[in-house]
Amino acid sequence: MAMTERKFSITEIYKEDEHGDAEMYIDRDLYLAAINGDLNQFERIFYRISKENHESESERLSRLTPIQNTVLHVAAKHGNQDIVNFITRTKPSLALAKNFNGDTVLHLAAKGGDEAMVKALVGDLSHNETEKRNLLMAENKMRNTALHQALLSQMESIASFLIQQEPELSYHLNKQGESALYLAAKAGFVGCISSILANCTDENRLNLLFENKSPIQAAIERKEIAVLEAIINAKPQLIQMRDSKGRNPLHYAASLGNLEATHCLLKKDAFNASRRDKRGELPIHLAAREGHVDAIRVMLQYSLEVEELLDVSGNNILHVAARSGRYNVFSFVLKNPKLDSLINMQNKSGDTPLHIATRNDHAKIVSTLTWDQRVDIKAVNNNEMTALDVAYEERIDNPPFTKRLTWAALKSASVPQNSKNSGRMENVDLDVYKERVNTLLVVATLVATVTFAAGFTMPGGYISSETDTDLGMATMWRDTVFRVFVLCDTIAMYCSIVVVAALIWAQLGDTTLVIYALELAAPLLGVALIMMSVAFTAGVTTVFTKLRWLQITVLAMSTSSIALLLVLLLPLCAPLTSSSRVIRYLSYYPFCLLILVSSTKRNH
Repeated sequence: MAMTERKFSITEIYKEDEHGDAEMYIDRDLYLAAINGDLNQFERIFYRISKENHESESERLSRLTPIQNTVLHVAAKHGNQDIVNFITRTKPSLALAKNFNGDTVLHLAAKGGDEAMVKALVGDLSHNETEKRNLLMAENKMRNTALHQALLSQMESIASFLIQQEPELSYHLNKQGESALYLAAKAGFVGCISSILANCTDENRLNLLFENKSPIQAAIERKEIAVLEAIINAKPQLIQMRDSKGRNPLHYAASLGNLEATHCLLKKDAFNASRRDKRGELPIHLAAREGHVDAIRVMLQYSLEVEELLDVSGNNILHVAARSGRYNVFSFVLKNPKLDSLINMQNKSGDTPLHIATRNDHAKIVSTLTWDQRVDIKAVNNNEMTALDVAYEERIDNPPFTKRLTWAALKSASVPQNSKNSGRMENVDLDVYKERVNTLLVVATLVATVTFAAGFTMPGGYISSETDTDLGMATMWRDTVFRVFVLCDTIAMYCSIVVVAALIWAQLGDTTLVIYALELAAPLLGVALIMMSVAFTAGVTTVFTKLRWLQITVLAMSTSSIALLLVLLLPLCAPLTSSSRVIRYLSYYPFCLLILVSSTKRNH
């Protein structure tokens, strides 16, 4: 059944193909025989068709499929070596024929991993060095040779054989600019690497292979340390090769955080740690930018004094880490007393790491620095600007939350503002503040209304018996939980009323009044919301004392909800900009929570 369906398909294809050879239908049996691999059947069909069509054997073998495969391509693709040998003996030149993709039969054999066929194809041309070289050097449309194809298909033994047959293949680049050496490095084929380097005697041409897609870079990226060692052991001078960006192998090992490669390269030539790229950066700066602390630690062991490790702008690793927001680098440096000299170091612009972290809105780093007693928070740059001046320098309407957190961290640490820059105060968008005032005013009014009403609709009602001396009293007034309800409801109501009064002052439009009113209203409204929640819980549990399971359920739900409410409200209500040491300590964890929420990068 399967064979019948296949014949029908082939027949239909060739009948409908306007560009194919009309006589291809006659050769269907020959191609099926090439696929099946029966040499005797193939020979019988081949001679019969040639005789019936009065064609020479060479003409029959030269026919192409619509994608320009010869019968030799078909046999090779399916690994039928006996038929391949028969065809190449009958017409040797067919070995160089290319299909639609530009592949020769050697490309297909190398791609398929058929080592015996590869050796047979090359061996058949051993008597003719020119033809043999043409076959080995043949390119497809991607400019891949059979060697490229073997390496792309992870066929190490075939690649090693082809390298030995034609060393010139090692210098050839495909359309992507990839050499055999580069592909071997990516694949981790140490044997191929050693063989290629042993056969590459032209140093100038070899150096060209390392300029764009460097095999050393490929080994570092793939963490193929054995390949890296094989390359630098065979050609030690390659360790100093630079790419178009002026970077040596150590730059790439450091930027990728490849610890083993960094160790290996530094042991071979520690001086590479002091070589800058075209941007004036050392390998350790690239490691700092990417946050690779382990690589930094290794390079510090091989380097000169840490104060000497500066880029052309005078930046040390903390300046670089401050720009890219790598908190782990700061954590490493601050915990290492030997690196204290970096903390307040100024670059050529006079900026300290605190200045740069502030300019780039990395609030977590700024906060950490302001808590460290070794940091000079009063330091000024060449423009006589403190870190707070830098924060004010680019104030915009409705700034990002991270910028606000950075500013809050500086204010709470009492970072001074230079009097010469006092005019650079933030531009306040009063409309934005008015929106906040109106929002808080609505919420505060609702809380005041609800809590006021709750004060006259007591849980359990009132004593109405005229004979009772407690006439008019709440029926639950002796219950402790009821008293909690009354206290919390009262606190919530008066806090919300104070908030309403404060926000009414804010409606006058004065910027200072608006800011102070918001600073007062936010924490009080937070207290009101929490007290209202506690009052609700107390009121509900009071009237269900005889339904223990329901009381416990309500308490559990309320406790978890109030805890979540605290987590949400504390960061918003905490006075983050207060310079009071006590308040600063109290607001530390809410501040950390806000940083966590606003963080956009995993290791920042």
